Amino acid sequence: MKNFSYYKNNIDSILENSFRDTKKFKTNLSVIMGTMKFSKTLREFFTLYNDIESKKFNGIDEGAAYVNEAIDYLKSRKKNLQKVKPILDKIIADRKELCENRTNTIYENIDNVVFNNKVTSLELVAESKQILTKHLITEKKKTVSKINNPKILSHVLSKNYNEVYGNKLTENQQEILKNTLLMTEDTLNKEFDNVKEISLNKINSLLSESKDETLSAKLVQVKNEIKTLKNSKKSYIRVRGLLEDLK
Repeated sequence: MKNFSYYKNNIDSILENSFRDTKKFKTNLSVIMGTMKFSKTLREFFTLYNDIESKKFNGIDEGAAYVNEAIDYLKSRKKNLQKVKPILDKIIADRKELCENRTNTIYENIDNVVFNNKVTSLELVAESKQILTKHLITEKKKTVSKINNPKILSHVLSKNYNEVYGNKLTENQQEILKNTLLMTEDTLNKEFDNVKEISLNKINSLLSESKDETLSAKLVQVKNEIKTLKNSKKSYIRVRGLLEDLK
């Protein structure tokens, strides 16, 4: 697969280049957050690439130790990126106009160490480790921490993700999320109408059988909520989740 810097650079540029269009930015952010919710490995790679780029250590030994620990962890997890690759490729393909052919030397050096397994490349790997270690002990330029800065938002996206989505998804929920993210608009329209109808029929059936007033009131509330939902990937996931709860 393509090295992670390719995906990281494109995700960053999608957020940055859509930032001035509020509606487009919210849509892109929602899709990217959904993908990170699906893949813990993606969140970890995104976080560690950001951290290696921005952290500052006082001594070379401390910096080298951090590089080694981070690289070892990324190497142990890199195979899991295959699972999320189709989603990332689709996100980028659907937003080509927002993507830039940019380079980031720090990301590229992380790639060299994590993804380069050839014996003939040992010298290149050692050189990349030295570059990363030197970067970690170099004073960084201070940036103003504003939530409307897309570069900072990109960092916060991964750094604080577990605070937003702390609970682990079940295997079934992961599959629903993955399939939804890969849906075309036409497929989404059909699937949303279908799952909405099934859910409403299921609720009507439960209402006809229920003798519990409290349960009936909750079912009516859920039914009304489903009726008001408009067609979107977020709504589809919401209805699928409600349908799973009703089983």
